[in-house]
Amino acid sequence: MADYREISQEYAQQGIKGAFLLNGGAAVALLSQAADLKANGLASSVSGGLQIWALGTALAAATWVLAFLSTRYVDKSEREADKKGGHLRISDGLMLAGIITVGLSILFFLLGCIVLASAFA
Repeated sequence: MADYREISQEYAQQGIKGAFLLNGGAAVALLSQAADLKANGLASSVSGGLQIWALGTALAAATWVLAFLSTRYVDKSEREADKKGGHLRISDGLMLAGIITVGLSILFFLLGCIVLASAFA
């Protein structure tokens, strides 16, 4: 029988890792070309993309914190049965915030790509 809690946690972990890899990988790829970009006078043109990807990476890190806290409140709901509903509402709110931050992180990756592409146009 499938354990849907474990499956959900695995999907969440992979989504957070994906957001990190998209933004962090894009930033590292751009930084690896920094010397050539500077030599060609393009460094200031591509800095916007780099800044957006840095924000996307920070949002991915914030998602991890929100996911951790959400899980802790689920655990608290199991230990403190008298406060179960309150803990689960907090957990649900943290989970929603995590979904929003990982979504924004992925959106920032796309925005960084658009900004970078327009810099080369």
